[in-house]
Amino acid sequence: MTLLVIRHASPSVPRPLLPAELSGHPVLCTDCASLADVRQCLCQPQARTADWVLLDVGVADEAQWCTEGGALQAALDGLPAEYIELQSPHQPGLEARLRLQHGPAAVVVDQRSQQAGYPLSLAIVSRRLAREG
Repeated sequence: MTLLVIRHASPSVPRPLLPAELSGHPVLCTDCASLADVRQCLCQPQARTADWVLLDVGVADEAQWCTEGGALQAALDGLPAEYIELQSPHQPGLEARLRLQHGPAAVVVDQRSQQAGYPLSLAIVSRRLAREG
């Protein structure tokens, strides 16, 4: 079992501290520069074989949502793994922007910052992985 973290962030935003393993399962992280990159990551074999995906779409501008929204929606609806969305406290989330058939298992919003939601997201996945074996 694998947890894949896909984050959309500018290079100036430091990567969150992530464990190498969570409940004995590897944690992999992919950084994306745009929503198009996020969509491509969701379609890669690494995402298709992950057991859980932690999705941090960051703050994308409206032009990216207009251009990539439909394709991102299709990629999420086709994702076989369950996923958790890390949502910005000041931006609408995926469900507000897309018509998802395959919604997130959880949406984590921390009022301090989007980065602050990682510990809770990891705890949710850890608990689920422990139950699933």
